[in-house]
Amino acid sequence: MQRRLNRKLIHVFILSLFGLPLIFLPSAFAAPKASLASQANSCGWDTSPGWVARENAKVGNSNWANGIPPEYSGDYMAKETGVTPAWGTGPNKAVAGWFDAPSGTCGDQIGLHISGNGRPVRIKVYRLGYYGGAGARLITSTNIAAVKTGSRAIVTKAPTSTVSTNWPVAWILQINKATIPGEYLLRLDDGGPDSSLVPLTVVDPHIKSAITFVSSVLTWQGYNQWGGYSLYKGPNMQRGTRATIVSFNRPYDGDGSGQFRYMEYPILKIAERLGLDMNYITDLELDQNIASLQYTNSLLFGGHSEYWTVNMRGAVQSAIARGVNLVSLGGNSAYAHPTLQANNRQLVMWRASLADPNRKDPLLATTSWRAAPISQPESMILGSQYVGLGVSADYKIPHPNRWPFTTMTHPAVLQSIVGREVDSPLYSIGPAVEVLASSAITFNGKAVTIMATYYTNSKNAGVIDISTNGWSCAIDDICPWHPQISKDTKNDARLITEQILKGIAKGPLGTWRPAIIDVQARTKTSVLQKI
Repeated sequence: MQRRLNRKLIHVFILSLFGLPLIFLPSAFAAPKASLASQANSCGWDTSPGWVARENAKVGNSNWANGIPPEYSGDYMAKETGVTPAWGTGPNKAVAGWFDAPSGTCGDQIGLHISGNGRPVRIKVYRLGYYGGAGARLITSTNIAAVKTGSRAIVTKAPTSTVSTNWPVAWILQINKATIPGEYLLRLDDGGPDSSLVPLTVVDPHIKSAITFVSSVLTWQGYNQWGGYSLYKGPNMQRGTRATIVSFNRPYDGDGSGQFRYMEYPILKIAERLGLDMNYITDLELDQNIASLQYTNSLLFGGHSEYWTVNMRGAVQSAIARGVNLVSLGGNSAYAHPTLQANNRQLVMWRASLADPNRKDPLLATTSWRAAPISQPESMILGSQYVGLGVSADYKIPHPNRWPFTTMTHPAVLQSIVGREVDSPLYSIGPAVEVLASSAITFNGKAVTIMATYYTNSKNAGVIDISTNGWSCAIDDICPWHPQISKDTKNDARLITEQILKGIAKGPLGTWRPAIIDVQARTKTSVLQKI
């Protein structure tokens, strides 16, 4: 796959960072190289119009996750249950693994590194979707010989505290005709009490899609506590001991699937049930291959896409400028400005620490997008931006007679869907927006209004920020911070999501549903509300 830095894109984005005219260079957004297209086509994948519907008409396997209940990343687990997780900090007991790359395309051979218990390991490869309600389809399975217990985690000295493993490759996944594009989970079983999952995205860079679904693997890795360290906490679950560099060369904590099962999977099932023509990529395709957005109508992010590199934001910004819709069905999106190193196997986030060697460089400093020296609030793209966490509240719908709320069965309110991380347009610069939903809360002793927002631009692209990362998990009632979402809220969230997905699949939203402005544009000279 193409994994090279797009220097022209960086040059374009430098102009915008310093307030200079944003000049789009056609060569920076060229189509994929012929070798990539021919490579994908050589598998003979059926990706002609209607392919997702045809795929989901096949018989699924509802037992794909039997015995593996959803588990949350370490930060969520500790806060919501009071239990301090210990994944990877002691002797390895559960069979677990990680891939050489989080994604691949036709012809790629991706190594799976496994730590076992000296027993044979059964590997089952599932493509996730709707499949008549089964939720997944078994693509292939294999048994491999006894897998030894891998060495304990390797941890670099503070302040980097990078956790990695040097487990050998136990099996190689060949991406071929059978492994069509989509989101995959590999199930690992060795006869012991604990099985685990390993995620992978199969990409076709040449698909013409109604929607491009982005898996936020950088955010998953930022929160990954396996081995004791994430970008948020150390083994004692204190921020003072957190890592500043995290590695993909380790399993994800929890059930092994990252944040996929509760932040993305509920939305994916709806999209595939609707039979919408989809493309599937990860953050790394956005970062490394701008052409991954060349043939799509819309970009779709799930419940938690916090980490956006310079190239990612540049790719999204250029797509919106061409009329591509952007939908974030989450909160706290595009907040953090990390960098990648070690051939994209390490994610760097110093959080404005004086130890950051690039802390004064607006392209390479690792802090929030809104902070100096970057000073580019995420609200400039999304319309809203992150204001806080630890929230649990209701959304009120001010205009239930407008799209996308017209199919709701209880149009006045969505109970308990606001949380855990939330956004608003009122406290930062940004474009004029329509308010889709709102929630008046008290946060840190101050009155704050959370708002889901929508705006359209001169190219008729529509941008929706749902402003709560409780949206996706509420659909399946698996939010770690608020169990037992009501049936009415689950159903209405699903119906609204269906309308959003159907709408963005048509093309630029502004051609048929222009935003009706409620909050005027906020500039640097505007009087902004303070929190």
